[in-house]
Amino acid sequence: MSASSGQGVATTPATEAVRLAFVELMGAERRLRARDQKCGPGELTQGQIRALFTIDTKGEATAGELAKAAELSPASVSSMLDNLERDGIIERRRSDSDRRVVVVTLTAAGQELLERKRTAWRDRGAQALEGISDEHLVAAADVMHRMAGLLDDL
Repeated sequence: MSASSGQGVATTPATEAVRLAFVELMGAERRLRARDQKCGPGELTQGQIRALFTIDTKGEATAGELAKAAELSPASVSSMLDNLERDGIIERRRSDSDRRVVVVTLTAAGQELLERKRTAWRDRGAQALEGISDEHLVAAADVMHRMAGLLDDL
């Protein structure tokens, strides 16, 4: 009924299917990041989008917080922020509580752009998951949370 993984932990065809699907998902995420290198003028990279979502969620963020959220080096984030500021998507200013700290906020144009991206992403996600029951979606979310925890524990 179940096979051993070699470490005394029983696996099943279902757990193996989850493992393989997770590997496929991680590969797709790596390919998505690789496409950032081919991003054309006026397009946002996935790193930029992650950074903008972080600013949107927090209201403002430091370059260090954005580097962590976008999984980029501080030098890459500095260059990214230069471009986003040039394009009118973000603003940088000194923190009110600590003048040594520079915080980044979204401009009105940046908020509009991010909302368009969010709507498009949600629409594509809903379309991809169309026809799957809420019960199955909740179970899938639980599996993804557990797999994220697995990666965090490594």
